[in-house]
Amino acid sequence: MKVCIDPGHGGYDPGAVGPSGLREKDVALQIALQVGQRIQTAGIQVAYTRTSDAVSWPANINQDLAARTQIANRSEADIFVSVHCNSSNKASAHGMEVFTTPGQGWADKLAESIVRAWADAFPQGVIRKDTSDGDSDKEANFYVLRNTAMPAVLVETTFISNPQEEALLRTAAFQEAAAQAIASGICKYFGVREVNPVDNVSEWAKEAWKWAIEKGICAD
Repeated sequence: MKVCIDPGHGGYDPGAVGPSGLREKDVALQIALQVGQRIQTAGIQVAYTRTSDAVSWPANINQDLAARTQIANRSEADIFVSVHCNSSNKASAHGMEVFTTPGQGWADKLAESIVRAWADAFPQGVIRKDTSDGDSDKEANFYVLRNTAMPAVLVETTFISNPQEEALLRTAAFQEAAAQAIASGICKYFGVREVNPVDNVSEWAKEAWKWAIEKGICAD
């Protein structure tokens, strides 16, 4: 079992930037590295498209996306997971989403596994779904999804453009809980026993939400 993890953006590309200046590329990297560490403890091999802010390809969006898919395909991973923070022109937009390419396949099963693990970890959180085809994932022809040779998903953890969710994304507790939820979904997809089951994640998630409520960031 092998997973290629793609921390979105990086280097020249900050990704989306929150109202207080938090950069998507930084949060995505922190969460993605922790996902990798957690699934490795369960015996799953990991490859990354990047492990630091530096990227080895030119500052060009087309070459950037191509390089990520080439790394994934060369790794011969069984699945590809790209980690991002969402953004919208509407500051009120909130929640997490998981994207796959249109149609049905193993990527849909992986997406559903991650969605269920996220729901277990964040029972107070919002998951933005498209259930019109019987599952929770949203569908889009993102380059990194359609050009990878293995089942691929793109996880939008929360909206960095939302001041409340940006504040959550900034905390180590939320990053850890998000990483463990994604790792849990991956482990369940492979049928692998987790070293830190989702029950423990729920405790971390509760702490993150408790902090947010105390600070007036989120409603109880």
